[in-house]
Amino acid sequence: MKLLVMDNGKVGLDLAYRAQQAGHDVRFWVPRTKGGSERFAGRGLVPRVADWEPSMRWADLILPTDNCTYIDRMESFFNQGFPIFGCNRAAGELELDRLKGQQVMEKYGIKTIPTKKFTSYRDAEAYVRKTCKTYVSKPIGEADKGLSYVSKSAADLAFKMGLWAKENPLKEGFVLQDCINGTEMATGGWFGKEGWSQWKCQNWEEKRLMNDGLGINTGEQGTTLRYTKKCQLFDETLEPVTEYLFDIGYVGYVDMNCMVDEKGNPWPLEFTMRFGWPLAMIQMALHRGDPVEWMLDLMEGRDTLRVSEDVAVGVVLSHGDYPNSYFKPEKNTGFPITGITPKNARSIHMVDVCWQKAPVMDGDKVVDQNTFCTAGNYVLVATGTGNTVEAARDACYKIAWDINFPSNRMFRTDIGKRLEDELPELQKHGFARGIKYA
Repeated sequence: MKLLVMDNGKVGLDLAYRAQQAGHDVRFWVPRTKGGSERFAGRGLVPRVADWEPSMRWADLILPTDNCTYIDRMESFFNQGFPIFGCNRAAGELELDRLKGQQVMEKYGIKTIPTKKFTSYRDAEAYVRKTCKTYVSKPIGEADKGLSYVSKSAADLAFKMGLWAKENPLKEGFVLQDCINGTEMATGGWFGKEGWSQWKCQNWEEKRLMNDGLGINTGEQGTTLRYTKKCQLFDETLEPVTEYLFDIGYVGYVDMNCMVDEKGNPWPLEFTMRFGWPLAMIQMALHRGDPVEWMLDLMEGRDTLRVSEDVAVGVVLSHGDYPNSYFKPEKNTGFPITGITPKNARSIHMVDVCWQKAPVMDGDKVVDQNTFCTAGNYVLVATGTGNTVEAARDACYKIAWDINFPSNRMFRTDIGKRLEDELPELQKHGFARGIKYA
């Protein structure tokens, strides 16, 4: 197969590298930074191309890993029927325009959380002071993850709105969504020409940099997941929008994050219409067989995805100025990565990694030779699998602690731990059945 991976979402290198190892002909494209600097992910590991558009007619399968950066340029290729496994404009709106996503949910009978859109932080601050309620503030469109905020009180949200009003960083606006107390859980599935794959994904993500949900919102620091054929949360929150996905011609991954309240009611928070970051790499730890053939099959109406039904846990390993990107890429590039072996390679998923010369140990000597090196600040994802959450955690962290690079290596050490308390709460309402913590 001729495979073009457009890695504007920073989740495509691992897939491209594994596809190449499986014998596919791969081209890998990674955009420059917003400041115009070259990124080095994949250099020396997979064939890189300077632009994606000349390879569109060459490819048998095209994998864009996000849903916004080049969506306008790509729309004509969708309309011409190119084999794109990923997001078109209509699907992207479900995630990027939160009100649009809610309107679609409501149309198909899914209960939604009361939400109000704003374009002014001053207006939002006045609204919070008037209602004196707690809300979740979420950006519309492509935006810094740090601009999402879950308030603890009306006072702290009023302060936050006043702080952001000084810069008003969100040109497309933002929403305030009522806070729902409960247990967070997500469900997702792969959608193709003939509908959903039989395998549904249940997942629990951790968005913040530090243990116990402390620190800045990075988007995702690690996730616990498993595949199952039966999922009550999927049946209640994603199955109802099947007709809409057919109508807009979508092919790709769909995820719905939810809060399950104390009465067992699931409240959808948001669509994700793209490869998860780093969800897709953790899912690959459970995939069996060829890494990409099943995607082309799904586009053509065949569900050939094979998976393990074990639990998988994954954790992000980072360094440098992560989760920000103040430095130019070269400052975070070239740090040799140690601990990758043929035995654990399946459990290591590369993100900002390249292949270049660096000092390594050769017996009792230091030699300069080609090796895996960092190519940015979001380095890789370590995964582990097992028949329980605890077993998967143990396997994951055995890998994570074995990996090192001479920098300020960072990763959370508590991914999956909160499920010890949360699984019983979910399971008493019929959710997450069959998964055990220990």
